[in-house]
Amino acid sequence: MEPLNISLFMLSTIWVGPFWMLMLVEPFSERTGTWLKGNMLFLGPLGVWLLATILNPSGLLDLFTGNPVEFFDTMVSLLGTETGTVLAWAHFVAGDIMATRWMWRKGIENQIGINQIRIIVFFGVMLMPVGLLLHVILNRNSGTTSNTE
Repeated sequence: MEPLNISLFMLSTIWVGPFWMLMLVEPFSERTGTWLKGNMLFLGPLGVWLLATILNPSGLLDLFTGNPVEFFDTMVSLLGTETGTVLAWAHFVAGDIMATRWMWRKGIENQIGINQIRIIVFFGVMLMPVGLLLHVILNRNSGTTSNTE
């Protein structure tokens, strides 16, 4: 893998690391609340995605200009490239941190306890479907999990 793609791949992960660690280690601290208030946590993965797209636009252009019947084949081809891997990873990281922040906020709001919040946050980033399932299960007694923001 070329060094630029490796660097972009790592940058999107490293960028969200401090936000994730604060939710995990200090879920109730004022510092965590302040850091997670804005949208800074999305700038890293978004920047990586945009830069990878600008450096190699042909993959995404093929998706929109190719035969619609062959869309799936084009997607498979794109994701099988180094740039496609970086694009997919930045997409995953951005989505995971967004959903994890929401689950963290709901856990704080519902006062479910530090260990429950930590397990939700851990799996929210490491294995999102499990994190979402734990969020639903651990927040069920609060009566506010159906509340959307």
